[in-house]
Amino acid sequence: MEEIKCSSAPPQKVLLMYQAVIEMVEEGFDVNKIKVSDITARAGIGKGTAYEYFSSKEEIIADAILYDVQGKREQLSRIVKEDGSFREKFGKILDYMTEVFREKETFCLLVRISTGSYEISESLHRECEKRQQDKGCRVMEDIVECFMRQGVAEGVIKERNPELQKMAFVAQVIAFASLLVRREKGEVPPLSMEQGKEFVYGAFVKSLN
Repeated sequence: MEEIKCSSAPPQKVLLMYQAVIEMVEEGFDVNKIKVSDITARAGIGKGTAYEYFSSKEEIIADAILYDVQGKREQLSRIVKEDGSFREKFGKILDYMTEVFREKETFCLLVRISTGSYEISESLHRECEKRQQDKGCRVMEDIVECFMRQGVAEGVIKERNPELQKMAFVAQVIAFASLLVRREKGEVPPLSMEQGKEFVYGAFVKSLN
């Protein structure tokens, strides 16, 4: 498995627990059945060590999933900063989502949890939501703001309120993610991926004008 890297890496023992969770997710483990002892055994540390950093298995799992997903930030940042029009970059973001959804189980899991297509315990769902609100949105804010500035500069969008811009972006990303979930489950919707991309782009631009 490819090693996770981050500019502000957590303590080594925490990173080992994250790696353990991510490995189990990628191997198809049911996250509802993963125990703290499973995580620490695979990480090669004592069970008591986990409670030096976390108060529950839900905290470990939610943090691990989001930590891995945050690693995608660098690639999204490159997409937004490279040459290309606002529309082209939006398409590249959706293409990247499709690629990552196909290859990275942690991203798929977070999308399934967010769209309600993966049943998890209430406590784990609460931790995942909390961490997305506390960390996920802040991590992506600078990327979205940079992207939106280009849209305004090109005259594609008129709305300049950053919060409304972010809301519109997240809404259409979730809509596209729902399409990916349905296709992954074998529920082939009556439209192609290209039609889906065109629709969410149109809805995105319309909502900001």
